[in-house]
Amino acid sequence: MTKTFALPLALAASLGLAACSEVEQDAAADDASEAVADVEAAADEAAADMEAAADDAMAEMDEMAGDAEAAVDEAMGEEAPTE
Repeated sequence: MTKTFALPLALAASLGLAACSEVEQDAAADDASEAVADVEAAADEAAADMEAAADDAMAEMDEMAGDAEAAVDEAMGEEAPTE
C-alpha cells in the first residue's frame, strides 16, 4: 500500500526536474527519496503496531477461553486440569 502512494509522489517529483538545474534536480530527487523512505517507515511502524495488537488480543482470548473452560468444569463438578 505504501508503494501505491510513494510511486506517484516520486513520479510527480521527477516531472518537475526537467526544467531545473542539475543541482536542483539532485536536491529534488533526494527530497523525493526521503519522502518515500518516510512513508515506508511509517507503514512499517503501523504494521508492527497492528501485529502487536493482534498478538495481545489473541493472548487475551486464549486466557478468556481457559477461564471459561475452568468455569464450565467447576460448574459440572469436575476438577479443571492443571497445566
